[in-house]
Amino acid sequence: MPFSQRTGLDPIPPQLKLGEASDDLRRMIEYYVGLEIGRNTRSGYDHSYFNDRWERVTRDLHVLFLKADPDIYENSPYDWRISLKNFFQGAKIGPLFNLIEFLVRHPKCSDELKSELASAFVTARAAYRIIDGQIVAIGTEEQAAAFEKAVVDAAENSAGAARKHLLAAGMALRNSDWAGSVRESIHAVEAIAIRLAPDTTTLGPALSALEKQGHLHGSLKAAFGSLYGYSSDEEGVRHALVFKEEAQVDEADALFMLGACASFVSYLLARAN
Repeated sequence: MPFSQRTGLDPIPPQLKLGEASDDLRRMIEYYVGLEIGRNTRSGYDHSYFNDRWERVTRDLHVLFLKADPDIYENSPYDWRISLKNFFQGAKIGPLFNLIEFLVRHPKCSDELKSELASAFVTARAAYRIIDGQIVAIGTEEQAAAFEKAVVDAAENSAGAARKHLLAAGMALRNSDWAGSVRESIHAVEAIAIRLAPDTTTLGPALSALEKQGHLHGSLKAAFGSLYGYSSDEEGVRHALVFKEEAQVDEADALFMLGACASFVSYLLARAN
């Protein structure tokens, strides 16, 4: 686990960092576009130039995207490679994503490039994905805020076990361990519930005890009990010793459970106080 996340200095998993494009994502985009440029570059006697496909792509970029004068367009793979490199490294997220959408929608860009650009968002664990030619968010600002608040609340209330599980859930999400993230999210709630109901040892009895103590409304207990049951249904999510097959949970499940469990941690701490 990186120092920044281990210590809580940067606890939020990248899938929840809306409004950001990481260095990893920018580097992969630059790399894959560079490969596409190489595939479409031809060599003349004393210079290189684009084939017809990428002459059209770059001409459209020049005129339609950059709003530049058509008369000063240059068919120079070297110059375009440098210009795009600078753009990918320095552009704000809005213009950067506009350019990526321009490329994935352009009919002359190869299917290989479009597939590679889509994979870059997955590999970089970005908060966005390319779906049907559009870049869309997979997490929400509310999920990120709930997670960050729960980490702070746990620290301020000396709930070290819950905080540890929340950070582990975020790290599992960062590492594409969806089942592990769901499991750690549930463990965070369990740690708080048992802390507030010390005569219990598991989540279900702890929630029942909190309901009797007046710390938990019955409908909320039932709702979270349903979520807990959902997480227990998948082999390997709740019980690490079940090895029948990989739990059938995905990134969306893990994001939802992280946000839901983080909110519940903060709620229980607030009710206890």
